[in-house]
Amino acid sequence: MRHAHHHGHRRRRLGAWLAGIVGLAVVGVLLYQARRIDWHAVARAAHDIPGPAVALAAALALAGYLAYAGFDILARRYAGHRLPAWQVAAIAMTSYALNLNLGVLLGGVAVRLRLYGRHGLRTACGLRVVAFATATNWVGYAWLAGALLLAGQMPTPAGWHLGAGLLRTVGAALLAGALAYLYLCRYARRRAYTLRGHRWVLPDLPTALRQMGLAGVSWAIMGGIIYVLLQGRAPYPEVLAILLFSSIAALLAHIPGGLGVIEALFAAALATRMPASESLGAVLMYRLLYAWIPLCVALPAYLGAEWRHRRAAAG
Repeated sequence: MRHAHHHGHRRRRLGAWLAGIVGLAVVGVLLYQARRIDWHAVARAAHDIPGPAVALAAALALAGYLAYAGFDILARRYAGHRLPAWQVAAIAMTSYALNLNLGVLLGGVAVRLRLYGRHGLRTACGLRVVAFATATNWVGYAWLAGALLLAGQMPTPAGWHLGAGLLRTVGAALLAGALAYLYLCRYARRRAYTLRGHRWVLPDLPTALRQMGLAGVSWAIMGGIIYVLLQGRAPYPEVLAILLFSSIAALLAHIPGGLGVIEALFAAALATRMPASESLGAVLMYRLLYAWIPLCVALPAYLGAEWRHRRAAAG
């Protein structure tokens, strides 16, 4: 028992070291890129994006939030609660906006659990929703990113020592993971598992397929927003592949919303197609539409809900 605990501790330390190394590498890339960028040109590039493109990107951003809310709506039956779909969607979108800007633990978990608790759900039920939504997000990521990497759609910036063979291997591994999830959901005899004192149950195959499809749509919409803001100057599969690659890099580096990571990777990966100021202008507009404006709605909504709850409790 102590031996297993020791190995678990070593794995956690190794994971922390790996995340730290990735974080330092990302910070180094950001500092290197930032010194070479004309930020006035970036602001001009963002300002010069045509109004119709911005309007379409804003509509896609709304669609992206609705798709993400679908994760929690799909989780209703799995978790066994009966909150109305509109309440579930509001909770999911509020926590998503906070997650993109403030990090997973604050927005993705703590706020979500708190809001579900305010509506009468037990913590265990809220945790099942969070676990299901998280699995939905990353299973969808696995098959979409795996397919793009296997197809060779990820452009590698100059000086990066990432061969096409390595990226295809990673893509194959991601696809294998997604297929393994489907296999377990269909054929596994053991359906329930206990993790950190909580019981998790594998969904059935139709639900797992809905998870993969819905999450794939969510990620595809995010890539579509940047593609529209780039005005088609880079192929959509490349844009989506860069976004997916930067998202996992930001996760490993523990950087909320990938702030700076997405910008640096887009500037580097699209350097042969356009000036860095133009790719950065598009990504910053994406961040405005998909993260910052929703935060300006979600944060007052959350604080207002907290104030109303405390007032009701006091009165």
